[in-house]
Amino acid sequence: LEPNTPGKFIVWFRNETTLLVLWQPPYPAAIYTHYKVSIDPPDANDFILYVEKEGEPPGPAQAAFKGLVPGRAYNISVQTMSEDEISTPTTAQYRTVPLKPGKITFDKDKITTNSFVVHWEPPSGKSEFDKYHISLGTIRKLPPYHRLRDEPTFWEFKDNLEPGKTYSVVVKTVSGKVTSWPVTADVTLEPLPVGQLQSMLDDKTGTISISWKPNPESTQDSFLVSYHEVESTIGDSNTVMTNQTKIELEALFPGRNYSVAVQAVSKEMKSKEESIYVVTRPSAPIIEDLKPMVDGLNISWKSDVNSKQDKYEIVWIRNDTNDRDYMTIYNNKIILSNLYPGAGYLVKIYAISHELKSEPHEYFQPVFPKPPRNMTIEKTTTNSVIVQWQAPLDSLITEYSIRYKTGSDNQWVRLPAVQNTEAEVTDMTPGERYTIQVNTVSYGLESNEPQQLNHTVRPNPVSNIAPLVDSNNVTLEWPRPEGRVETYIVRWWEATTPSQVNKSTVSQNQNGTGLVRLLVGDLMPGEEYVFDIQAISNDLESDVTVLRTRTMPLIQSEVVVVNNHQSTDSISLRYTPTPQTSSKFDLYRFSLSETNIPDQEKAANDSERLVTFTGLIPGR
Repeated sequence: LEPNTPGKFIVWFRNETTLLVLWQPPYPAAIYTHYKVSIDPPDANDFILYVEKEGEPPGPAQAAFKGLVPGRAYNISVQTMSEDEISTPTTAQYRTVPLKPGKITFDKDKITTNSFVVHWEPPSGKSEFDKYHISLGTIRKLPPYHRLRDEPTFWEFKDNLEPGKTYSVVVKTVSGKVTSWPVTADVTLEPLPVGQLQSMLDDKTGTISISWKPNPESTQDSFLVSYHEVESTIGDSNTVMTNQTKIELEALFPGRNYSVAVQAVSKEMKSKEESIYVVTRPSAPIIEDLKPMVDGLNISWKSDVNSKQDKYEIVWIRNDTNDRDYMTIYNNKIILSNLYPGAGYLVKIYAISHELKSEPHEYFQPVFPKPPRNMTIEKTTTNSVIVQWQAPLDSLITEYSIRYKTGSDNQWVRLPAVQNTEAEVTDMTPGERYTIQVNTVSYGLESNEPQQLNHTVRPNPVSNIAPLVDSNNVTLEWPRPEGRVETYIVRWWEATTPSQVNKSTVSQNQNGTGLVRLLVGDLMPGEEYVFDIQAISNDLESDVTVLRTRTMPLIQSEVVVVNNHQSTDSISLRYTPTPQTSSKFDLYRFSLSETNIPDQEKAANDSERLVTFTGLIPGR
């Protein structure tokens, strides 16, 4: 008899090249010894298999077919065998797993905020399948999409997608109802652009900040801020990534026009740019030189090397009236003319770039005042002078400066400033030549034409002359007068003949402090002389100091003792006359060694040339 037909069977395991089938024994089991299992098409290495019955009652049995074609449909039959008898087959159709698709790619040019196009490659080996199964792994609500095997291998997703979101694309091959292993790839949609992009300038620091609002309908994890200088293709540019919605652009160069763009970024996918123009304030100029002029100011300045500016604005404000003027120029120097003499001006210089002003660099500078007029010396004393002048016309002044210097010291000595047009210079050194200078002052600035006069103080006269008298010469000694003396003029003459004047010059050592000496020789003994002495300094003479003194007379007489034997208490002296041509004198004086004996005098013209001393002690 024919054995019973095997029971129901299933595929217990399958992959691309293998099918493992499992079946139940016949029921009732009856009598059989083997199972015959066959597969069609006969692609397997062993397409007919014989499986022995095991156990009593028998349990489930299995058989594996290998070397099959991926994705192909196979008809499998199982029969029981008993000797030469074989049962009616139990049959079923099963498919191997098809090969999975190849690499997935995305067309970057077609990734938008709400759509993208996915491409995939067919399986790389031999495989049978009917279609492709395309789905989004992150969205379970959407049904999968299908492409037939012969249709183009791409698909455009464009429904119900969110900007900036990342999607996992899953592609499988499908053979019947059997799907391959999935191939997956992630794609991120373009985020929506940011909104409300604006810039803010901090007036105190000059720093520019920009802020924006992300689109609430979009997903983004960061923002890309990029900027570049508009006017230059090789100018300053940079990019900054941030996860904040506000950023300070600290590295911008001053005086530039920048285009600043912001993009929302979601996993390196960038949105469309939103951009604004940002102008940076130029750096403040630095005044290098500000020189006063007679009726103006000469100004030059420099700019920061990193700053650009189109032009400069100069503002000058007169301090006493608040009058304001301004001028726009394109270079870095200017001469302001027709300014009021002596007025002080606050000068402000701005750099301007794209109509945006820098902070000013300001400097206060007065204009030269006009000089004083008609300076005179009105009154002098021995050591002081009063200087007077007239105020200038059409000029502001705050005070007058007074200074002086001497010929021996070139250093100016400044006196206290005065408000009126008169000043006294005191404690002047005798003999010095003074240069006295008067100038107008306005806000500490003197005019460029000071007025000055020279004045020489008379030297002090010589005093305390000490003569050292001899027969033929006189040595004069005197202390150096206080002050400056360059030379002394000494004149002398015989008192009886004043018309015959002799003269000598004595130089004064400027560093010397000792006595001044002059030896006057070749004088007549016994003659009275008049000495006239003046100190000279800077061609100015002191008062005359007069000294009268007489040289010592010279005696040329010979004296002999005349013995008188009749008298023992007297002695007589006979003398020869001293010639009047050798010495001037009035009388002869005779004296003995004892002081109690009166002197004897004889007139110079006494013809009796005999002198007698009486009342002497005999024998002494």
